[in-house]
Amino acid sequence: MTVESSLNYQRSFFNDFADAWAKRSTFKLYQGIDKTASTLRLEVSETPGYILAYDKGAQDELRTFLQKAFVVFLRDHVPFFEVSDDGRVFFGDWYHRRQFGVLSIFTRTIDQTTAEERNIMPQLNAFAQDPDHYLDNQLEALRKDIYRGVNDLHNQLEAAEVEAPAQPTRTTTSGGSLRGLLKNFIDPDDEEEDTPMPSQPTRRRSQAPADLKQRFDAAKAAADAEFDAKKRAMQVSAAITRYEYQAVIGTYSSITQFENILANLQDDFMRALEVKEEN
Repeated sequence: MTVESSLNYQRSFFNDFADAWAKRSTFKLYQGIDKTASTLRLEVSETPGYILAYDKGAQDELRTFLQKAFVVFLRDHVPFFEVSDDGRVFFGDWYHRRQFGVLSIFTRTIDQTTAEERNIMPQLNAFAQDPDHYLDNQLEALRKDIYRGVNDLHNQLEAAEVEAPAQPTRTTTSGGSLRGLLKNFIDPDDEEEDTPMPSQPTRRRSQAPADLKQRFDAAKAAADAEFDAKKRAMQVSAAITRYEYQAVIGTYSSITQFENILANLQDDFMRALEVKEEN
């Protein structure tokens, strides 16, 4: 492309973009953004900055205008989404509802920037695998994680109780003393047999070390408290996931179909804008 043809292209593009802005044509504005991104190999999110000479105020004005149409579309396209005017997307209107993400206006997607937002879809997929036992499975996984250290201490405690060295019992000497007294009376010169036979200690099970038992008791008490606290939070979370799952299944055939809807938001939005433009 020569300098002249390049300038002509730029002039034509900016004239078209200016005309689309003057007519407030959402469809043609997005077309201009997508075309520039493709031609210059830019990220779509970066393209408005290039078109508007990186003027922050102009970019914000363009985003605010385009956002209105995207918000209206998403509210109708995914009926269980609650979309605020400023682009925040919530999953349903029930108590403890979660924020699903935030609209990315130029890319026409929903961005999930927090760990909680990114966990929603994996949780829905896990719930879909076994709705009846989802909470039980979550609680069992929580129990294993929290009590892992307690179980280790319990095993050490059992091992210490079994393997601790035997302790001698008190030796009874009354029988030996009587026998020695009789022997001296009968044969006082027999020194060889005057020495009493050593008593054989009897073995008995010893107690586990006190410090190990104390560590176990303290760890178990802490684990019990942690499990009880997190169990309630997990029950609430599972109830919310159930509401979300029921909302999805009430609208779509599966979680997979819902994921496909989210993946194709940009294409579906542009088709809707095109139909509106033609009419």
